[in-house]
Amino acid sequence: MAETKLNILPVPTFASSGVNFVRRETGEFSLTKIDVAKNDVQTLVQYITDSTETAVTVADNGRLELVQVFDSREKCEAKLGITLGDNASGRLTQVYIGGDTVSEIVTKLVGYGSQFDTKIGYQLDGSDTLDINLVAEHSGRKSISEIAVNGVQNGSSSKTFKGTIDFKNGAVGAVGGEKEDVILMNDKVRSRTVPVILCAEEDVVGNHGATVGRIDEHHIFYMKSRGIPEDKIYEMAARAKLTSVINCIADADAKERIAKALGWEVGGDDDEQ
Repeated sequence: MAETKLNILPVPTFASSGVNFVRRETGEFSLTKIDVAKNDVQTLVQYITDSTETAVTVADNGRLELVQVFDSREKCEAKLGITLGDNASGRLTQVYIGGDTVSEIVTKLVGYGSQFDTKIGYQLDGSDTLDINLVAEHSGRKSISEIAVNGVQNGSSSKTFKGTIDFKNGAVGAVGGEKEDVILMNDKVRSRTVPVILCAEEDVVGNHGATVGRIDEHHIFYMKSRGIPEDKIYEMAARAKLTSVINCIADADAKERIAKALGWEVGGDDDEQ
């Protein structure tokens, strides 16, 4: 196994921040190719447990719904590349449950009116680590990307999310947005968020934002006044964060596997919401 740089940030920040890349000893990546033909629709579920590279091409007017579940709780590296043609759409849902994971997602919206929508959820505890580098590269006119990340951190876990929206020259009328919302269950966790918008075209719209921290004290006070203990309040809030992502998954087997990995009771009311 050779040490290499993974998750390289498109525009390096101060080296002292430690987010420009990840050094990792990696073996050979297993490659999966997914080709969605013109006007075709595909729905796929992947369970990522080791070094995996996935290359996706969605032709004109095609549509892909891809679910990736990271639940091995072991060391794991993943690369995902998506290319979208004219009026093609890619919907990505990812769930990360513990472990030591480095994950890169690069989506190229090359086609006119192409759309990329991604929902990411993660739960980290103990000494879990997660580094995500997501790049939405717009070159197609009137292309649209939307990135939503919901996370829960506990123990002494560490997370870095790098989200880049890159508007290339010629991407007239393109729109991109990214938002991360993280609940910190204690003061020992480390959570880093690096939103980046690159713009080589004037007629575009890019938005980014992040909410990282503990639950609002006024909300806690209100809930406690209703007889709910503070630890239960955090448990309910954490579950709600992940449920909002899991409910985007149509595959019942995948939802059941995720619920079991999270230690949730399968078939409860929350699973049906």
